Amino acid sequence: MILVIGAAGHIGNVLVRELTRRGQKVRALVLPGEDCSPLSDSKTEIVEANILDYPSLKKAMEGVDVVFHLASLVALVPAQFELMRKVNIDGTVNVIRACQETGIKRLIYTSSIHAYGHPDKSLVIDETLPFDTENRNGSYDQTKAKASELVSQAARDGLNAVLLAPTGVIGPYDYKRSEMGEMTHY
Repeated sequence: MILVIGAAGHIGNVLVRELTRRGQKVRALVLPGEDCSPLSDSKTEIVEANILDYPSLKKAMEGVDVVFHLASLVALVPAQFELMRKVNIDGTVNVIRACQETGIKRLIYTSSIHAYGHPDKSLVIDETLPFDTENRNGSYDQTKAKASELVSQAARDGLNAVLLAPTGVIGPYDYKRSEMGEMTHY
């Protein structure tokens, strides 16, 4: 069984579709009351839970072998920065802990290119670049960097974890406003 956390998001709903198309048994974790219409045509078990509510998160992992952690919050106004920090950092701490405590075989964490430092333009950005938790470009970048460090440390401590860092997200099934999706219409 595969658990996709953030299954109703821009990347998550496409991942759920692809996994089920490949015949995988998928459990989709969505927020309580979240719009699940992007998952309406997928053959998946939908579970409501919140990564900030550890008991509900741990329960959602029961019987699961692989976890894809895609849940994240992008906040552009200071009033939402604390919630973004909680979701992106504290939520990731909860995911790591639940994976460790339930014996998950593999965690695949979706970070962001924004988690990395910004090197001289002549350098290639790749996985050897350090995460930049003091990034001057903003709070989102800092929270993704910190969460990425936490996943990397958990991997060094023995958790079978993989970290992915997409850049701009565009593609099929953008069911709601997406800045990158809208840019492709011009």
